[in-house]
Amino acid sequence: MTEVISKTKNIVFFILNIVISVITVGLVFSLVGKASEKDTYYVAFFQGLALASLVLYHIFLFIKYANAKDRIRITIVALIYAGASVLAFIGEKDTLFLSLSSFTFIIGLALSQILRIFIHNKEKTKLGIVTNALIGITLLVFSVAIIITMKKTDPITISVVCAVIILAISLKNILIPSLKFAKVKVFLEVLIKTHTIDVVVCLLAIIVVFSFLFPMFEEAIKDYWDGMWYCFAIITTIGFGDYVAVTPVGRVLTVLLGIYGIVVIAILTSAIVNYYGEVTKKEKKDDKYIE
Repeated sequence: MTEVISKTKNIVFFILNIVISVITVGLVFSLVGKASEKDTYYVAFFQGLALASLVLYHIFLFIKYANAKDRIRITIVALIYAGASVLAFIGEKDTLFLSLSSFTFIIGLALSQILRIFIHNKEKTKLGIVTNALIGITLLVFSVAIIITMKKTDPITISVVCAVIILAISLKNILIPSLKFAKVKVFLEVLIKTHTIDVVVCLLAIIVVFSFLFPMFEEAIKDYWDGMWYCFAIITTIGFGDYVAVTPVGRVLTVLLGIYGIVVIAILTSAIVNYYGEVTKKEKKDDKYIE
């Protein structure tokens, strides 16, 4: 009887996750579309709904997890997201609240990553601790950058960045774990064991934050999108040469970004090799069983 209840709960949770993920993806794309039209009213409205969907997702997580520490972490983060959602809806009339909503959301996300270090036993490996700490610290720096550049940066631009982050969360925490196909499952297991997902997420977080920081120190890099283009050139080691860091801070950030980019490429290569090794091992095992 207990096993039946557990399976039923998992099925319900699976369906709800898919529904929420689809809604979130729709909201994010709607937000990006309205952002291109510089429509603050709709941007604030869609951001509020997207954040509300994250709150709903955390409510389902609270029901799923029985661990008291997990429930405390989930409750704290859900409350912060709820506050961010309320600020977003208020931001329909005042863009200051829209920026504060983005700031609150990033703070909640950073806190969630940092708390994972102290709660999840499965993430208490050295790589897991380092990646979660890096993501948390990077997001905290991002939140500070939002406050510092609040008057200079268009709040809609920050909202678009937050929308992309929400979409990434939706795909990582909802859609991806729901896939149960054999080879996909093996691939996901490899990504989880090697913490590749965390490393890549950390890289994306660093790119988002550094894209805000470079315009603050480099005169040639005018805005966030120029900063994003510069980060892309450094990460891919292409180096177009249209932007060059000349200040000490800019050069330090460039070195850090370049080094971490190399590390990520090495880890991705390792994950792919491990994946093919696991698939080959599984196929040999299956062939032996058939014989």
